[in-house]
Amino acid sequence: MRKLQLLLTAALFALPASASALDYQEEIRPILNKKCFKCHSGPRAKGKLRMDSPSFFQKRVGGDDPAIVPGNSAQSLLAIKAGLPASDGDAMPPPPARSRGAEPMTQLELNTVKKWIDEGASFEAGGATAATTTTPTEATAGGEAMRKDELLDWTNGAGNSLKAYFVGLDEANVKLKKEDGSEFSYPLANLNAESQALAKKLGGQ
Repeated sequence: MRKLQLLLTAALFALPASASALDYQEEIRPILNKKCFKCHSGPRAKGKLRMDSPSFFQKRVGGDDPAIVPGNSAQSLLAIKAGLPASDGDAMPPPPARSRGAEPMTQLELNTVKKWIDEGASFEAGGATAATTTTPTEATAGGEAMRKDELLDWTNGAGNSLKAYFVGLDEANVKLKKEDGSEFSYPLANLNAESQALAKKLGGQ
């Protein structure tokens, strides 16, 4: 059984994340610049969502008021609103802006942004690894020692995966740190069974 589990895990992650990971600066920012920056830039950005500055934009990635839920484009407001029909009042850009010439994302652009979100919404080129300050604490998962300062694979129920450090766990959410050093909370129930079990072991449950 253990050997079968290892084989299944190996098959699941057979394709390295770096092989298909989208580059924010080269592939995502140009889309946002063309379709979103007109309203979402500068200190007076609409909805307090400033997208022209990565440092401001990252504040709305994960956390208590997220525009993006890393690893889950289906729950990310950015992807949801960009995909609404033009007649919907919540669509981005909103109907009044469209009447003034603002263009919505094409389906290809929207799919690209969704893929970036599902990959973890990293702002780092090539998924550069940032140093972690998490206290090294060991846990055992499947008979193998794992450390909280180790970059681990996390997979959600939809099969999308990303690499992140474990930070903590409460009753409903697991807190993770992406490779770029940014932290976010993710619903424990949205992870697949294996990742849920890993989170619980690392969290001491």
